[in-house]
Amino acid sequence: MKTIRFFLLAGIFFLLTGCGGEVTVTATVPLPDPVIYPPSITALQFHKDAAQKFIVGTIDFTAPDTDLDTMTVIVSDGAGREVSRTITDLRSFAGYTAGTIFFSIDYITLFPGGYTFTIYLTDWRGLLSNPVYGTFAVP
Repeated sequence: MKTIRFFLLAGIFFLLTGCGGEVTVTATVPLPDPVIYPPSITALQFHKDAAQKFIVGTIDFTAPDTDLDTMTVIVSDGAGREVSRTITDLRSFAGYTAGTIFFSIDYITLFPGGYTFTIYLTDWRGLLSNPVYGTFAVP
């Protein structure tokens, strides 16, 4: 009985060691995709400069991926029709995770009435920030 156990154990050992050869194990470990964050507008401040016929203001932003590309300002009249669209290149802000951007809206050519403006940011991947809104009146 001891002899059978010995040969059985020796056989198992021989099979597990693979006759002295190496055993190669390969595995593929999935890596998570990197998290991509769009830019975000965290604050909007503006006022009307009646003497110069401008709306002037600032937006505060965060851009965790440090890849701002453009700022878009859209002005719409009281009926919701777009009357102007300005796209500003923000590549000079590349590398910044937060900051303040100045903007102005020239309303000297607009007819009297109420207007709404919308501002949003775009990053290099085309991701959009949250829009922010403001209103003003042209006398």
